[in-house]
Amino acid sequence: MLTYFELICKVNDMKKALMPTAPPSWADFPDIELYMDQVISVLEKHLSPYFEEKCITSTMINNYVKQKLIPPPQNKRYTRGQLARLFMICILKSFMQLSDIAALLDELCKPRSQEETYSLFSAELNEALLSVFGGAKPSQEAAAPVENALHTALTAFAAILYARQSFRRAEAELIPPATEETKEKKKKEDKSEKKKKD
Repeated sequence: MLTYFELICKVNDMKKALMPTAPPSWADFPDIELYMDQVISVLEKHLSPYFEEKCITSTMINNYVKQKLIPPPQNKRYTRGQLARLFMICILKSFMQLSDIAALLDELCKPRSQEETYSLFSAELNEALLSVFGGAKPSQEAAAPVENALHTALTAFAAILYARQSFRRAEAELIPPATEETKEKKKKEDKSEKKKKD
């Protein structure tokens, strides 16, 4: 039987195994202007550790431009700053309304450059992931209300992500893969239910 300490260590190891990679840094976004299909490819690569499903499309990007969440592209090309802002929007939209995202990002950008804004976002997201997945204590530095709002939002995202991944892992361990025999049995059950309804 495991001791309490061993059990805590085992739980922490399991949490760390579920943790996605650290968010991309500002330098991880290309420093050249990209066309729409290239933007989607880069963002999908950076967002894949956090989402299983596709979470960015050209239609979404066009809508974000129309709603003034991101500046319009110049000559159909997007900059590093626009990619970083799209990454932030994709993370936040999983649990926030677009109007709230716009307000939060606008407040964060007021005293900062695009790089400083994204670097703050990336650091806060990384801290939130470590706090939720790795058991690390969040920093207790006094921050302005907008930074506190960002930290709270990203901690919520990390908690939701942890819950999803924990559930998927438990589901994979508890539900055996379907064999040909179980597939056939399921088909027969479905047919008999359909006959009962008819």
